[in-house]
Amino acid sequence: MKSMSNYAYPSHILQLWLMGIIVLLLSACGSAAEAPGSNTSSADSAFNMKIARALYFDLKTPAGFYQEDVQDAASYSISHIKNTSLLPVVDRDESSSYELSSDDFAEALAWSDQAAEYQLSHKQLIDNTETWLYHQFTRFDPDSPQFIHLHRVFKSSMLDRNGVIRSDEDSSYKGRITMLDMTAEKVKFIIEYLWTFTLSNNFSNAVVESYTIETDSAFVHIMEQARLDLSHSESCDQVKLFEMRYTVAKDSGFIWKEKVLMREFSAKRIGDYLEICD
Repeated sequence: MKSMSNYAYPSHILQLWLMGIIVLLLSACGSAAEAPGSNTSSADSAFNMKIARALYFDLKTPAGFYQEDVQDAASYSISHIKNTSLLPVVDRDESSSYELSSDDFAEALAWSDQAAEYQLSHKQLIDNTETWLYHQFTRFDPDSPQFIHLHRVFKSSMLDRNGVIRSDEDSSYKGRITMLDMTAEKVKFIIEYLWTFTLSNNFSNAVVESYTIETDSAFVHIMEQARLDLSHSESCDQVKLFEMRYTVAKDSGFIWKEKVLMREFSAKRIGDYLEICD
């Protein structure tokens, strides 16, 4: 009987055996590179904490987002003249209201005057200014002169909001950008400006990312918006992150919005301490 230690394996079997060992070693190395505690999990946890911090500490918008340029925000109110602003309060149907637009300064001023007549107390006109996006009329109540009221009318050569359902923030149609020299920067400005005057600009909501990309046929503005649903108990609160995608066609200027749920998780706040519950 031949001894196993002296047995000579055929060369092709040795080659197959060595190749098998190499494959096993490479597979083991690959598994180690994707071991528990991977970068993806760590990145997700950090991003969830970033979202929770923005919501609980009321950090509504990221750096570079549109901000109103007012000296004392507590003393100002801003309203856009709407079709319903030109009617007595008892005749208004807010479910069909939309912001008016005009390039005619005299027409915009007349709308502001009429809207002021229908307010609870008439606001006197003390100044008028304009930006590339709107006409602005500064008013105040003589009985409360410390409060300033700003009426704004969009310029029709820039933006048309006719047909927008303001009472439904999740509605798809958001108006039409009418400017001839549309750019990614101006699209971003308009989308963020409009968001500023929605109910989403309140506690329990926060925008964590906001940017515009350009394609051959459209500008697409991406707004990652988080929402906090408080439990009002000792249990954890629910956090949801949505992608708000605003597509602005280059040939028409129409603004269409899509809303997609990206992620959800649980969190809680105890004083200044935040905890991700999942």
